[in-house]
Amino acid sequence: MPDVTTPSLTAPHDALAPHDVMAPRVVEAPDQFTARLRARMHSPLCGLMPSMGFLQRQRGGPRLMVAGGELTGVHVLRGLPAPKIGAYHIGGYGLRPFESHIRTLGEVVERYGGYIAPVSGRFPIRYATAEELTAAGEHWDAGPAEPYGAEQYGRPGFPFRPRRDGDVLGWVRATRLGDGRDCWVPAQLLLVGYVVQDTRGEPWLAPAVSTGTAAHTDPDRAALNALEEMVQIDAALSHWYGGSRSTRLRPGARTAALQRVIGGSFEVRGDQPEFHLLPSADLPGFTVACLIRSADGRLPAVAVGLGIDGVLERAMYRALLEAAGVRGLAVWSALQQRFEQGSAVREDIFDLESNVSLAATPEGARVVEERFGDCDDASADDLPPDDERPAGARARDLVRAFHATGKRLYAADFTTVDVADLGFVVARFWCPDLVTLPLPSAPPAAHARFAAYGGFRRHDPHPYP
Repeated sequence: MPDVTTPSLTAPHDALAPHDVMAPRVVEAPDQFTARLRARMHSPLCGLMPSMGFLQRQRGGPRLMVAGGELTGVHVLRGLPAPKIGAYHIGGYGLRPFESHIRTLGEVVERYGGYIAPVSGRFPIRYATAEELTAAGEHWDAGPAEPYGAEQYGRPGFPFRPRRDGDVLGWVRATRLGDGRDCWVPAQLLLVGYVVQDTRGEPWLAPAVSTGTAAHTDPDRAALNALEEMVQIDAALSHWYGGSRSTRLRPGARTAALQRVIGGSFEVRGDQPEFHLLPSADLPGFTVACLIRSADGRLPAVAVGLGIDGVLERAMYRALLEAAGVRGLAVWSALQQRFEQGSAVREDIFDLESNVSLAATPEGARVVEERFGDCDDASADDLPPDDERPAGARARDLVRAFHATGKRLYAADFTTVDVADLGFVVARFWCPDLVTLPLPSAPPAAHARFAAYGGFRRHDPHPYP
């Protein structure tokens, strides 16, 4: 998700300010910057975002703006059918209009870069077996050969299969940050818009997701956001499926600004947020989950959002905003299922919407409450100190932390010509040693990463979109 500085918690956002503070500069108000950017991106005929809308607040719900946007027809370039409304999960949330707008616009840029980069000509695909690459003296990394368990692979309708010797894969080059070398990695795991080539016998190994991709006007912020998202998802999913415990956070002096936001945006007798720290096993940053519960049992019973930052209060605020957005998605998805598909079935959720709808029901909420009920308690004031260093320093330290803990890390630049013309960069990272966002009924049960979180413990679909 694109980063936005929150005016109620920190200094005003100036995404385009020059680094030389002595140079003349024009300071643009956030609303003006957002309006100018939206005018260049939002058009039903030729924009990156053909439509944008807002969700109406429910009775008892938080007073936060929840926006949603659609992505231009990138599916046409792949010869795919048009996706249903909301398929790209583009949204933005905030206290003020510019917050929800800029987050939505930033996610549009992120998704656009992810889908256009594969067909831009900058990532030519090489079809070969791993053995052929080795014989040619090439470096390659396909990640775990069997990330799922034998029972999962044997289940009827399970969409993935293991990688075997002699399998032809589509490969693309990425930079291995450990030594700066070019390395071949599976296109299906790096490029979100890639389509597995059945005619070549290419197996579908695992779903490619946008985790590890971020758009920003500042390259350092784009890199940091993408890297932190990988840490966030790894911590959250390893907690959900693993054996670690979360820490329920009590407010303290360091979260005073956040408490004022909650006091002004949540009704005393309405839905209320609860925050849990989800510690990474070995990587820095505060990963926080926010649970927003229904006060009177109405849909959604519970919605869960995630946030990460080096500053605890900012991580909690981001989790709060995402939970508000997930809450809106849960209502939308539940209505769609009721009129189009019927109820979600726990055993066969292979999309990232039905699971949110399931968590919103009393049955699904009980699973969420049980998982997060296995927790410790702590005051926010008793947690480690905040890391308020500049984004570039934090990003470099995070890369070093990946390597110091024995993790492989690959990077690619998804910035297209039109994205650059808007003033954005799109950073993309991939780490086969972390858990990425899985399809809810297809957790990578055999992934070695779960050993750091007490082992793989459960198959209940996760509640994250």
